[in-house]
Amino acid sequence: YFKEIPKAQFPGMKIPLVEAGDGLYAVEHSNLTSLGSGWNKTEYRYAGVNPNNYVKFNNELWRIIGLVNVQTDSGVEQRVKIIRTNGISGQKDFGNYAWDRDKNSGYTNNWTTSKLKDMLNGIYYNSGKGECYAGSNGSDPSQSTCDFSGSSATYPKGLDDTARQMLDSEIIWNIGGWRASSITADTFYEKERGTSTGSSNTYPNVWTTANDTIYHSGLGLMYPSDYGYATHGGSTGRASCFAKALYNWDGSNYKTDCANNDWLKPSSGYNWTLSPYSSGSDLAVRVTSDGCVSYGGYSVYLAYGVWPTAYLNSSVKITGGSGTIGSPFTLSL
Repeated sequence: YFKEIPKAQFPGMKIPLVEAGDGLYAVEHSNLTSLGSGWNKTEYRYAGVNPNNYVKFNNELWRIIGLVNVQTDSGVEQRVKIIRTNGISGQKDFGNYAWDRDKNSGYTNNWTTSKLKDMLNGIYYNSGKGECYAGSNGSDPSQSTCDFSGSSATYPKGLDDTARQMLDSEIIWNIGGWRASSITADTFYEKERGTSTGSSNTYPNVWTTANDTIYHSGLGLMYPSDYGYATHGGSTGRASCFAKALYNWDGSNYKTDCANNDWLKPSSGYNWTLSPYSSGSDLAVRVTSDGCVSYGGYSVYLAYGVWPTAYLNSSVKITGGSGTIGSPFTLSL
C-alpha cells in the first residue's frame, strides 16, 4: 500500500524526512523544563555522511544544518541554520584561527569580547581586511592581517551584499557552557541554552551579560549539539549515539558508527565550537578529527579550524535545487 513520506516545511519548500541513512531527521525536544516550554519544538536536522544539504549562499557552497529553534525578542522561533564547511572542491578553505587572542589583553572564553567573533562579524562579514589571529591547526598564532576582500590567494572572499541581507543579524545566540565535557548531544543542547552556573568554583559558565545571550551581526560557530545531532548512527543506531557522551565518540564502535557517519566531523585537525568550557576562563569546546567533542585543556588562544555559521532571516525562501553538490538548494529574499 502507499505510505506517504513525511516532510518538513522549510520556508519555501517541503523536504522529505528519513528514518535511516543520510537525510533530514526530526529531532524531538519535549522535556526542556529548565529552559521553558517554548523550546519544546521539533527541529529538523540533516544527518549522515552526505545528506544532500548543500545550499548556494554567498556565491559559494554552504550546507544546511537544519530548521532549528532560536531565541528572538518574540520568543522561541525556527530559522534555517547554515554553515560554511571545508573540503569542497574548488572552494577555498576558511582556515584556522584562535577563538580569542590579543597581544595586549590576553584571552578569555567570553564570546562577547572574542577576537574571532570580531573577525567574523567585522572584516569577513564586510569583505574587508584587517586584524586576525590565524595559524596552522593547533598552533599559537600571532597577530596578522587577513584579507577577505576577494583579492587574496589564501583567504576566501567575505560576504557579499545579498548574503548580508539574507542573514538574521538580530538573532540571539545563546552561549551557555558547562563544566563537564562528558555529556550527550541532548545535554549539550540544554546547557548551551541554559543559565545555570554549571560550576562550584569561581568561574561562571558564561562570560557575558544576563540570560547567557548576546546580539551580534549574524555570524557565529556551530554548537557541540549541532555536531551530535548530525550523525545517523550507522549500525550502532542514532538513538544509541545520542545516549553516548560526545566526549567518548572516539572509541570503538562509536568512532566507526557515530563519528564516521557525521557530516560535521572534521576530516583532519580540530574545529572550534561556540561553547565555553566553564571550569576555566580560557577554555572552549572543540570537535576533533577522531570524532569526539572535548575541551581537553585546549585554550582559546590556539588556532583551530573555523566554520562560519549563521541563521537565515525569516524572509529567505528555498526556491529550488535538490541539495546535492551538483544541484544545491537555491535561496531568494
